[in-house]
Amino acid sequence: MSENDTRHVQTELSEAEYDRFREFADEHGLSLKEAGHEAVVEWIERQQRPNPDDPAFTVLDELDERSGDGSATDVRDADDPPEEWHGDDASFTLAEDPPAEP
Repeated sequence: MSENDTRHVQTELSEAEYDRFREFADEHGLSLKEAGHEAVVEWIERQQRPNPDDPAFTVLDELDERSGDGSATDVRDADDPPEEWHGDDASFTLAEDPPAEP
């Protein structure tokens, strides 16, 4: 990367922030410039990651929670289960009874 391909970024830190930053850089054997670069790159990458709290990612959890409310029905537990299967799907088989819960 040539000098023309880079941009310089400047910021201000409080004394406490500067001290913490200096300690972090020293602990990791980095100059302040290197540590600042790593911090900025990490921040950018973190901002680009999907947010697990986004409703788009929690819809499956909500469906799982709802399935515990009795909305899923096992036909074997129904008051009037069907007498027999009249479908034409030859691959259809009845499930085995689930194991008894302890």
